[in-house]
Amino acid sequence: MQTARKITASALIIAYGLALLPVPAARAQADFNPHFILSDAELQDSQSWSRDDVQRFLDAKGSYLRNYQTADASGTLKYAADIIADAARNYQINPKYLLVVLQKEQSLITDDRPTEKQLDWATGYAVCDGCRLSDPNIQRRKGFGLQVDGAAGIMRWYYDNLDKPVVKKKDTPVRIDDEEVTPQNWATAFLYTYTPHLHGNRNFWRIWKTWFEQLYPNGTLLRSVDSGEYWLVQDNTKRHFKNKTALITRLDPKLAITVPEIELGRYQAGAEINFPNFSLLRTPAATYLLDNDTLRPFASAEVIRKLGYHPDEIIEVSEIDLTGLAAGTPITASSTAPTGVIYRITDLPHTYYLLKDSTLYPIIDQRVVEINFKNLAVEKRTRQELSRYPVADLPIAFANGTLLQIKDSSVVYVMEGGKKRRLADDDTFVALGYQRRNILSVAPAALRYVPEGEPIFINANLLSAKQKYLGDSGAPVEDLFTTDLPGYLVAEYPSGRIISGKNIDARRPIASLTKLLTAYEVTARKVPLSRVYSYDKTKHAREGSNLQLAPGDRLRGTDLLTAMLVGSANNAAAILASAAAGSEQEFVNAVNRRLSEWGADSTSLADATGLSAGNKSTARDLLKIFTRVLQNKQLRATLFATKVTLREVKSYDKKWTHQFANSNLLIKRSGRPYRILASKTGYTDEAQAVLVMLIEVRATKKQYMVITLGNPNYKKRFDEPHRLAEWISKNNLTIAAASP
Repeated sequence: MQTARKITASALIIAYGLALLPVPAARAQADFNPHFILSDAELQDSQSWSRDDVQRFLDAKGSYLRNYQTADASGTLKYAADIIADAARNYQINPKYLLVVLQKEQSLITDDRPTEKQLDWATGYAVCDGCRLSDPNIQRRKGFGLQVDGAAGIMRWYYDNLDKPVVKKKDTPVRIDDEEVTPQNWATAFLYTYTPHLHGNRNFWRIWKTWFEQLYPNGTLLRSVDSGEYWLVQDNTKRHFKNKTALITRLDPKLAITVPEIELGRYQAGAEINFPNFSLLRTPAATYLLDNDTLRPFASAEVIRKLGYHPDEIIEVSEIDLTGLAAGTPITASSTAPTGVIYRITDLPHTYYLLKDSTLYPIIDQRVVEINFKNLAVEKRTRQELSRYPVADLPIAFANGTLLQIKDSSVVYVMEGGKKRRLADDDTFVALGYQRRNILSVAPAALRYVPEGEPIFINANLLSAKQKYLGDSGAPVEDLFTTDLPGYLVAEYPSGRIISGKNIDARRPIASLTKLLTAYEVTARKVPLSRVYSYDKTKHAREGSNLQLAPGDRLRGTDLLTAMLVGSANNAAAILASAAAGSEQEFVNAVNRRLSEWGADSTSLADATGLSAGNKSTARDLLKIFTRVLQNKQLRATLFATKVTLREVKSYDKKWTHQFANSNLLIKRSGRPYRILASKTGYTDEAQAVLVMLIEVRATKKQYMVITLGNPNYKKRFDEPHRLAEWISKNNLTIAAASP
């Protein structure tokens, strides 16, 4: 035990300094290593996943393949998951490898509408750079089942024929895209044999890292979306909470990240957490206080009584129940506050200490009390009253798993092992399932001396601030798109990979882009669109663009939906919102809850039309939202419409028909190198002109999402979106032609 010292401001600073001296930041996650891509053990781990694991993965991704049936290599009709699992088992190849190849070659895991060509040449097996698909020898390999079987079989053939000239060799230099590569293992050599290009193997590695090597930091609370059970990530294992009391005495369930079972399947199971924290547990040998994962024996029954514990609090357990728990220091008659108590120092502002076992521990920030010790009492004390206690040198930092953000900074950290680990970007934050409501905003001093741990990436091929990449080619775009627009974003579709953007995380009013969310919520709630709905002027009248309706006029729901999306009719949006939820406000509340579930934490609605300046979002969130909307075939078809004519079912003013033309005037512009597949426009004084559209480059058939926000030039509001779409089309053409 330390020698007691008087608590002073200078002593506090010394204590912090000793514990939190800056250390060199951990090296960032390794970049792509062309000499070692995947281990031989990983490539051949055919037992890593069962058929059900593959199916759960496809389900979790919402993949087209989850329900896809076709002939396997022998001609038997099977589901995609069976074909993949069978090939993996037959050739002793990891099924995860096949999933990555399907994505790398044809985007078949994430593409919601793959073409027959994508499915027929699913893994690129037998297709070489100079080959013609019409070649009879290649045609024999056509078909999803044959492609998957071939991709697995060729890897096994490579292992069985290491001496063949066609097989690239381990530890033997080889030229790949004019770069010398020396594969450090056979798996890497085989990947280059199968795909003799750097960019293709870089993509393989990126996808593998994203899907199969991303682990949550220790201290993360996970909740199964399937079972509702809670698990703690600890020592890189998952520990199940046996009951709710065991959970809430340690962690706040609101901090849990909801994940599919397949995500939990990445972890080995650790010891179950059976008892509430600070339980009194008695075996025939002794009575213990459970302090997290430590068992602290009481020196005697007298000590238990002296500390105020009641016999009814003691839980009888067996030695087996205590398996995996560590032995701690005994609790004696001289022990003070064995469970801990928080002291707020009244004559030293914003200063807190934890008193435990007769020692004071400085607390790094007031928020630590709220996060780490929410179940402990907070008592007021003066410095003089605590002067008899020794002060530990090491302060108490934020608990593992805590999300932290320095005030006036966009960087988010998660605590792990006393270090702050930076989340690489917003994509990582969202992909891991974190919620912005759980971020603690702290003063810079709270984290200034906390050592920096390794950053957390959702994948290791993130775009940097200085260089961005176009498509999957890996080729740098030297001249990024420049514009005076306040904000824009362009991304690949459907992968969502952002290519270029400006102020993509700035929240702005979104005007009638709101109607995308209104349409989604209406269809998600399965509002009967074949029914007829009446216009009530007192409830549904709105300013701006509208259907010209008289009180009592009646239209079918499908026509109201079309009027809202194509003609941007505000009163149509109000009618549908009321039909869906009883009132527009209840409808808006439901949409905001859905946004939270999607992780679109920078988006919120105040009404269903977009007229309110309180309807705000970011370009990044709109990318997620528009992608979700386009998954609905009905909405996608409506957003593709150029002209529509609607007819009322009942018309009191005898104006039976209404005609609308799509408000995106780019549709009329000739000579475009791109097609517009879906779009929505909007305008208010606060939002200015806004636009989202899905385009397809005519020459390559690649699709991109284009989003522009805050365009102040209403008369020429389509000029910059057109220039941006042309830019992506032309860059796509240049790089596609240059790619091997």
